[in-house]
Amino acid sequence: MTSNDKRRVVVTGATGYIAQQLMPVLRKQYELCLMDVKAEDRAGNPVEGVQIVDLLSADAATLQRLFDGADTVVHCGYHRATGDDPQVQYDGEKLNVDMMQRVYQLALDGAVRRVVAASTNQAAKWYEQPYYQGLLDCVEPEDYPRADTFYGWAKASYEALGFLYACGTLGRKLEVVHIRIVVPREVDAANFENRSRAEYVRDLAGYISERDLQQLFTRSIEAERIEDEHGIPFQIFYGVSNNARTFWSITNARKVIGYTPEDDSEVRFAEGIDRLLR
Repeated sequence: MTSNDKRRVVVTGATGYIAQQLMPVLRKQYELCLMDVKAEDRAGNPVEGVQIVDLLSADAATLQRLFDGADTVVHCGYHRATGDDPQVQYDGEKLNVDMMQRVYQLALDGAVRRVVAASTNQAAKWYEQPYYQGLLDCVEPEDYPRADTFYGWAKASYEALGFLYACGTLGRKLEVVHIRIVVPREVDAANFENRSRAEYVRDLAGYISERDLQQLFTRSIEAERIEDEHGIPFQIFYGVSNNARTFWSITNARKVIGYTPEDDSEVRFAEGIDRLLR
């Protein structure tokens, strides 16, 4: 804690889509150190307080000064891989794994208590295939990661690296939370008029409202204990609201950090559901 009793939180990728959804509550509750490779959000609006820093190329001393004294790092930084060539995709996503590893190491060296990383359901997206076929009702955070894209592979790699840093073999147990965000946007029925019913249902099942996303991250920051049954401070939570059509389990988020989502896509998008599904 800092002298004003606010946690110091480092936010990487601070101008990005997810970070900007979190920012209203993060600015109120914490002393922030914001960093990104640019100072504007997706719409070109300047983001106050952002330091221009490239996690992949900045020297260690510069980065360590930013991490030292922080309570938590919220990692939203992302290098977008371009092109369809598999090698290009792999090379691009490998940079994201390198970035995540650097965050872990900086946090470990800087005595940071916890890293909360924005992950994605893409780390286990293959499970949607049996779901579409009616062969699977739910996927749990503990299920073996099954990515079907290089993007998902990178996120699964984040998680495996996170457990390594959390288990204590590198000197101390760095606390690590990964939030597998599914659909962090409004589900507009008009966008599904000419698409399959399954795609629409999938987004309804995976929807997370902005206020539920904010709650999930802040509770992941503030929870006193996040140890698993083996005493390892490592958790994976799915980022979805309290949706009636849920496919991704949030049972452990409810138990471990007291996540109590307020929204349900069935209620929020009732008009579109009536039009497309009933």
